[in-house]
Amino acid sequence: MSQTETTRGDLIRVVIADDHALFRRGLEMVLATETDIEVVAEANNGKQAYEAAVEHMPDLVLMDVRMPAHGGIDATKRIKDAVPHIKILMLTISDEEEDLYDAIKAGASGYLLKEISIEEVADAIRSVRAGQSLISPSMASKLLTEFAAMARKDEEKQQMPAPRLTDREMEVLTLVAQGMNNRDIAKALFISENTVKNHVRNILEKLHLHSRMEAVVYAVREKLLEIK
Repeated sequence: MSQTETTRGDLIRVVIADDHALFRRGLEMVLATETDIEVVAEANNGKQAYEAAVEHMPDLVLMDVRMPAHGGIDATKRIKDAVPHIKILMLTISDEEEDLYDAIKAGASGYLLKEISIEEVADAIRSVRAGQSLISPSMASKLLTEFAAMARKDEEKQQMPAPRLTDREMEVLTLVAQGMNNRDIAKALFISENTVKNHVRNILEKLHLHSRMEAVVYAVREKLLEIK
């Protein structure tokens, strides 16, 4: 598309957010040669990235992960909460799985490592703007590995029998489900309050849960007890 063929409506308006000035400058120079892409603002930290997005309403933000003042992932979440239609494309040196997962959860549409050539960034911008999701191949393989591990865990969980509670633990859990506190349970079962505490602790440990309410929800879901 030539410059004369490009109208304002055709332009992909971009904000570059990166704390390295030389990298921002290099990106801007490369993107300046693309007739369908316009860099409307730059930011050197997460706070500025959010402010630039809200002020300029770009189509896309090129976002680094590791930046001062909120960071790229936090900035991504804030931008998506405030202006959901803005696309976020992470462009970073971080190959940490946690950063990838957090960026996706925050709403990023792409996660590319800076190992790609700077000339490839324009095509990545167009793809994400068009609705595609992009992830660097090395990061995509990590994501697939994690999904496979999660699937195996779910499968193992389904195959594992529900932890067996003793008759006394079931009695305690049933009374907990009825909203009784430890003192009332102790009176009802003619045992000490300290014994009730021990039973509750054992129940939580066996079920790998953290609270009495979680134990009740788990027990009802697994049909260990039925609340009348």
